[in-house]
Amino acid sequence: IWQGSGVTMAILLAGLRGIDEDIWKAAKVDGIPTWRTHLSIVAPMMKGAFATAFVLQCVSVVRVYDLVIAMTGGGPGIATSMPAVYVIQLITVRQNVGQGMAAATMMLLPVLVVLAFSGILLWRRNREVGV
Repeated sequence: IWQGSGVTMAILLAGLRGIDEDIWKAAKVDGIPTWRTHLSIVAPMMKGAFATAFVLQCVSVVRVYDLVIAMTGGGPGIATSMPAVYVIQLITVRQNVGQGMAAATMMLLPVLVVLAFSGILLWRRNREVGV
């Protein structure tokens, strides 16, 4: 959990710094409450930062093999079994390359779905803006 928190924090901080100071001042002058400013103005402006952080966290969850092996050695039993550990064991220990590649492809599919979804959202936003 904490391994990727620094990168996520840096991405979100960069997104916050990308918001123009005049927007904060205008919201304050208009008398908009702080919570409403964050919800209605800041959050939509940080969609890109949220999407980037989300995709990076999804990718890091898929490739968690080294952490599991270093901490538990892959045991006890299947208590700490992760998809990446399963793929590596299929390919190396069981020497079943075909099934290992099939499992690796199945690990890739959710990541591709998330990337396709974020790509569609980005394409729609760019089409609305006219870029």
